[in-house]
Amino acid sequence: MTDACQRVHALVDGELAPEEAQRVRLHLATCAVCQDELGRMLQLKALAQELVAPVAPGASSAPARQTRAFQPRWSRYARHGGLAVLVTAMASAALLFVLPRSRDTRAELLWMTGAPTRSLELRSSYPGADLYRPYDTLRSGGPGAQAVVPLSEMARLEEAGDLRGIAAAYLLRMDAESAAPYLARAGDSPDVETDRAVVDLLRGDASEALRRLDEVLRRVPRHSQAMWNRALALAQLNLELTAAEQFEAVAALGEQGWAEEARRRAEALRARDTRGRERWRGALKAGEALVAHASIPSAEQLQQTPGLFRLYFYDALRTARTVEQVRALFPMAETLDALQGGTVLRDAVRGAEGQDLRRRAPLSEDYARLVRREPLPGGVPAFLARLRAAREENLLLGALLHAGVVAANLEEYQRLASATRDPWFLLLAEHEQAKVLLSRGELLQAEQHLLAALKQCGESPVAYRCALIEREVATLYRQLHRPAEAVRHAQAAWKWNREDGAWGFDGLVLLELGQLFRFRHQPELSRAYLHEALAREPERCELRHFVFANSASAHLNALEVDEARGDIDAALKCPDTLSPSGAQALADLARLRPSPGDAEHFTKGVARLRGSGSLNAGQLALLTQSEGRFLIEQDRTAGEALLRRSLSEAAQLPRWNVDARKARAYSYASLLFAAGKAQEFDRVFSLLAEELGGALPEQCILGVALDVERTLVVVRGVDGQLHGRYDARRTGAVGNVAGLIPEELLAPLRACERVVVAARPPLHGRSGMLPPDIAWSYFLPRPAPQASPALPARRLVVADVEPPPGLALAPLSGWGPPPPGGMLLSGAAATPSRVLEAMARATEVEIHAHGLVNLGISDASLLVLTPEPDGRYALTAGEVRARRLEGAPLVILAACRAAHTAPTSHEPFNLPVAFLEAGARAVLAATVDVPDAQAVRFFEAVRARIQAGQPVAVALRDERVLWLKRGGAEWVQAVLAFE
Repeated sequence: MTDACQRVHALVDGELAPEEAQRVRLHLATCAVCQDELGRMLQLKALAQELVAPVAPGASSAPARQTRAFQPRWSRYARHGGLAVLVTAMASAALLFVLPRSRDTRAELLWMTGAPTRSLELRSSYPGADLYRPYDTLRSGGPGAQAVVPLSEMARLEEAGDLRGIAAAYLLRMDAESAAPYLARAGDSPDVETDRAVVDLLRGDASEALRRLDEVLRRVPRHSQAMWNRALALAQLNLELTAAEQFEAVAALGEQGWAEEARRRAEALRARDTRGRERWRGALKAGEALVAHASIPSAEQLQQTPGLFRLYFYDALRTARTVEQVRALFPMAETLDALQGGTVLRDAVRGAEGQDLRRRAPLSEDYARLVRREPLPGGVPAFLARLRAAREENLLLGALLHAGVVAANLEEYQRLASATRDPWFLLLAEHEQAKVLLSRGELLQAEQHLLAALKQCGESPVAYRCALIEREVATLYRQLHRPAEAVRHAQAAWKWNREDGAWGFDGLVLLELGQLFRFRHQPELSRAYLHEALAREPERCELRHFVFANSASAHLNALEVDEARGDIDAALKCPDTLSPSGAQALADLARLRPSPGDAEHFTKGVARLRGSGSLNAGQLALLTQSEGRFLIEQDRTAGEALLRRSLSEAAQLPRWNVDARKARAYSYASLLFAAGKAQEFDRVFSLLAEELGGALPEQCILGVALDVERTLVVVRGVDGQLHGRYDARRTGAVGNVAGLIPEELLAPLRACERVVVAARPPLHGRSGMLPPDIAWSYFLPRPAPQASPALPARRLVVADVEPPPGLALAPLSGWGPPPPGGMLLSGAAATPSRVLEAMARATEVEIHAHGLVNLGISDASLLVLTPEPDGRYALTAGEVRARRLEGAPLVILAACRAAHTAPTSHEPFNLPVAFLEAGARAVLAATVDVPDAQAVRFFEAVRARIQAGQPVAVALRDERVLWLKRGGAEWVQAVLAFE
């Protein structure tokens, strides 16, 4: 008799933990002896029910005395309300294991979970697949990994329609691709979503898994499998401390087996972080000792944090005052050179050996004082003059940096760095040049120097320096609001740091990534990275404020108002602290979920921010906007005055300044909604025209805006009459915008030949804004440049592209001969650079290619073209908007999701907008996948109508209606016109 047989009675008595009970139930499915015993128990059930049955009113009390006289083991169920448990347990057992037609196919998974160990770290939420077994870290040698799936058992699951069971069977063997189709058809529930996250993690997509799992845990906070898998997703993202916290939460559930493993995993993750922290702090102390010539680090220390020790090595060499001290550095130089490659550090030691160290000694002593931040005799300028006079160029190179005067002596510094031929100093010189340009506001010039430095990192990588440069690029791209590129460089910086053991720099990168993911409306990732930074330094109150203020903003983006209020309250627990992001969040929450102390926190916090001197002009304009946004709800006149001041401050700044652009957009939003709330719809129209930079049509126009919980719609029909609606009752994020415009406001537009839609972000570029039988187009907030009259008509067609093989994209329909009088770019010629060049003077541009949404490359969609020699294949919105299309072309983007818009709240950003900004007169593109077999015919028919003289919106509407009448082409409703 097995242990499980001995525990059947305990199961019936309800004495087993949930995991053990599940194991015994599954054993019952295959054990005839236990099934017989179960039958006898079921026979006793009727007797037990009679013995404990309640006495009917008016009945004799004798049965009650009889019940007390007979005390079987199960009588405790009557006393403690356990009869229901008993009946449920036995009835479930009968249904699951005895009746043939009602057998639960979960029992069939026993053939998968019978091995002593498991090969899958993750947990499936399918009950029969989640029995605890120790994890086999060798995997390839584990019995579960090699077992063949019994086809008969899979067929049985298939016959029962158990899609989740089939998926679980594949997941336990780490076959994500086979499991995914079954989960796609398994409906939507927290359990199914949890298993879909397992597929994501097996595919290496921890970001998508985290999004799914956070949603599951919002619905079911103690979903143990989702909690476990979330911990592994965080660990896969290298967020070790937040992963440890999640494993500790799993351990607190007390599940048999899982709890103990969760504790061990949490301890291992915390130990890993502790080792990194201790190594870093130990390296700092050892580095200081090295410069003081007290001791030389061990080879093990050098290998753990090579970049930091290389930094100290240069200063140790400069402060050496005897040949013996110089020679003592040679083994260290050998070790670091071996790690880096080359002989540059050994050559530096040999060069120092040949110097007159006695003559240099006084200068070395003063250099050591400079490193220690001690006062210098005569001051820093006098010391630099002495170094120049003595031609001590190596000391001068370090002194300029330590004294913080590189910017004032940039040309000299670059000359000294170049003379070393050391990649460390070559990278440092490029970085310093870029920082000078950044301080002047010359961001695009700084970008070129930073990218040149990164090219050197590819040729002669120096992890310490390359990490700093990558982080600088990420910050620059955040300032330019190019978040996809910023994320890529921030992640590269983090990778360099981890390779170099630079634990001390990770916190800054984590904060950078947390902000960037918030800008990209990926709140799960934003909070994960921000909370990892906080977990590293939980005692820093200012950091705590920053993290919770950003988290509050992320919740507001998703209209999770209660969660945002909780976060901002946590942020405000740090006394005398308010960040710009905290001010913006508090301005909204004072309207949505006000708290008595909001006004005091806001007023004092803003005053301290202004007086700190830490904000640049763009940030100050954005702060002024926050003040106006906060005040306008209490005092409209005073609030509008501040918003107008913010607009004036923003107007003084260059176009590339993203903070200024945000200040402008958010100020207009507050002004618009204040007017809408007051039912001043004529004022709303004038403000829209002011923001868009020109007069709007007096008829057949729709204006629509969204701001957190508020929606504002204004229309003018054929008769020019004004209609409007203000609504502040929205409780969730807007998904499909179909139906956003109420019918009473659609009615005035139906008589229009065509409608101009002025939609503020994030609504601009959404499909379904108006019904398909209305001719309408999105209006660009800035006028497009006029075409040069000298340019002849010229049609450019891009087709038959050869996408990178690694993308595994199916070939599209062939195009045929070039268009008459036009140009065809196809095959190897259809590269991004060739296409951009050919578009410059075209009057029509038609691109037939695959479209992708790849957030690693661009926040908007991109077009897949033939790769350049360097492998670059994407034509992005950023590249297009930087060009000048002299022919003011009509642009047709016959590609999947070519109109997909980045989720920005301050300006529209997608491929159609980029083409219009570059000079196109109109763009046609879809927000959904475009069927290859139909795309050419549809877009060619629309083009022919436009050539025949129809307005773009009318041509699109007429062809769309025609295709919809034929049926089977719903995708045409998502083809949009931008003008």
